[in-house]
Amino acid sequence: MIEEALGAPLRIRILLALEKWGEINVTELAHILGTNYSKLAAHLEALRQYGLVEDKRIGRARLVKLREADVVISLVRALRVADERLKQLGKTETGTY
Repeated sequence: MIEEALGAPLRIRILLALEKWGEINVTELAHILGTNYSKLAAHLEALRQYGLVEDKRIGRARLVKLREADVVISLVRALRVADERLKQLGKTETGTY
């Protein structure tokens, strides 16, 4: 199940962005991630179906955020730590600090 939920790099980027920015307008999130609205919306729908994110509408704006469940918070924190560690390993192996 986790492979299906996180099976696309954009989904991981979405989760990391939501951890950083909190609740955010979907159009703004698309801009931050450098993707188009429809592609982002499809991935958000998948993440919503797996219970990782939740959204709401305020007027015409659609806001999205991480679901406030222990498992979701733990998963995203682990992704953040792994991402930072891999970046450090890459810098060390290439000789760049």
